[in-house]
Amino acid sequence: MIDKEAVLRCIEGPMDLYKDEMCEVLDDWRPLLAASEKLLEGKEVDYEKIPPVMQLMVRMMQLIMELTDKKQWSWSHPEVVKVFGEKAESPFYRVLTNVIVRTITAIVKTVEVGTLLEVGTGPGKIAARLCEGFAAEHIDIPLIISDKEQHISGTGAELRGSFPDFSIRDFVWDLREDPPEELTDSLERPVLLFSRVSLPYAGYGAIDRISPLADIYVMQEDLNLTGRKEAYDLIYEKIGGTFFTYEKALQYLEKHFSLIHRCDRKTVEALHFPSATFTLAIK
Repeated sequence: MIDKEAVLRCIEGPMDLYKDEMCEVLDDWRPLLAASEKLLEGKEVDYEKIPPVMQLMVRMMQLIMELTDKKQWSWSHPEVVKVFGEKAESPFYRVLTNVIVRTITAIVKTVEVGTLLEVGTGPGKIAARLCEGFAAEHIDIPLIISDKEQHISGTGAELRGSFPDFSIRDFVWDLREDPPEELTDSLERPVLLFSRVSLPYAGYGAIDRISPLADIYVMQEDLNLTGRKEAYDLIYEKIGGTFFTYEKALQYLEKHFSLIHRCDRKTVEALHFPSATFTLAIK
């Protein structure tokens, strides 16, 4: 039995730091909305009027508009790879990386975890950060990473080379499909599962495919709180992004979990965000 109250208590510190750090790097999200509205209308954006922390996000949206118009959009397009890589290293996204690492670490130090499972691993930056922290604190938990792209085998090999004392397995898993049987057979309960911006391109049904595997699920996913699509939502729909609302995601989560908790209420209220970014679900 997972001590739900202990989990809620242990993430309070990481979430308070998240609010403080996010308020330092982003005091107003509205310039992003204004820029996205101009892009959607086909107008030019004056980057000098956009806060530096948002410029890479705007550049990504501009690329989406340009490349989809030419029917050349691809995540492997050299310009997309370049901007996405730079965006991942920006102060804004470093804050998001810090909080997911702190939150996962706090949970594994508080409750027994049999397997740590990451879906949508990508290049493995978060997994590497976690392994570094676990090694420093002598935490030994089997780690499974997964991604829909074949490169996950290379990411797994790199992690095993860097952390030879850890049990690290990798699987190809497209969240639009059921998990591979070999992955599910590898799980030791209880499972702590986390995802980071992995659901938009898989749809709501991914929640039903993910949830049976997780005893604790940490979602770093944007779940809209207003029910209103903004210009940036419409831009990302051009590349297959699903507009996720908190209300509808909650309906899916409630089928599988007894506790669902919006972790970042303080940050949302402080910055007037239209979306929740961190949601915790426990069976």
